[in-house]
Amino acid sequence: MRWFIVGLAAASAVLVATAGQVHGGITLGGAVDDRVNLQTALDDLGESYTPGSEYPDPTGLGAGDIIIIGMDGGTGPYQDYTTFLNAGGDLICAGGSNWDPYRAWIAGYFNITDTASGWHTDGDWHKSSDHIANTYLPDDYTFETVGHTYHMLGFLATPNTTILGYNDEGIDIAAIREYNNGGTFNYMALDLGWRPGDQDAFITPWLHGALDAAREVVIPEPSTFLVWSLLAALGIGTAAYRRKR
Repeated sequence: MRWFIVGLAAASAVLVATAGQVHGGITLGGAVDDRVNLQTALDDLGESYTPGSEYPDPTGLGAGDIIIIGMDGGTGPYQDYTTFLNAGGDLICAGGSNWDPYRAWIAGYFNITDTASGWHTDGDWHKSSDHIANTYLPDDYTFETVGHTYHMLGFLATPNTTILGYNDEGIDIAAIREYNNGGTFNYMALDLGWRPGDQDAFITPWLHGALDAAREVVIPEPSTFLVWSLLAALGIGTAAYRRKR
């Protein structure tokens, strides 16, 4: 019995130690002038980060690492982040580019819509999910700077994509897609990267939630947690008992 209890404690400690959040490095991408507000948000949140190219190379990055990109136009070249995402890396983007190759690139990650109008503005933000990424955002928000509502695409739901918010057009303008090993791609189509205004009320809270979502680790349900703890402990206890005999 003593070995069983010791084993149970050890197994539980292992599971608890792996729960919670995973922290890796942050690389800030996007054109320097297009990411000013994202840089301000990181500074305000006390986050350490490494400035990178417009579309940072994910080589050498993986689980726990985060790439943030602020875009307002541009023509690439664009990186392939699929391997990075499936390895457990996380990508956070805001803005976009009114360029067909850009939309083709994004279509490799999301099911997109509302692409025919190019950049256009349309009203307020409305939260559509209680996802962790939305934790610090208001349910509804009227932007101080109308230019922050510019967008050039919207999202359609898929089995691995959660819609996070929509605008007054009824277009879903924020989504997060989940990948293998905990990887996520969180995309806010609104052009939040460089204009003044809305920093404390929307931009920093948005990035705060996006970082929390990127760092989230899937924790087993309590019943599953207990079963695996007991099984692991039983295995440890049985092995010790056998060695003692």
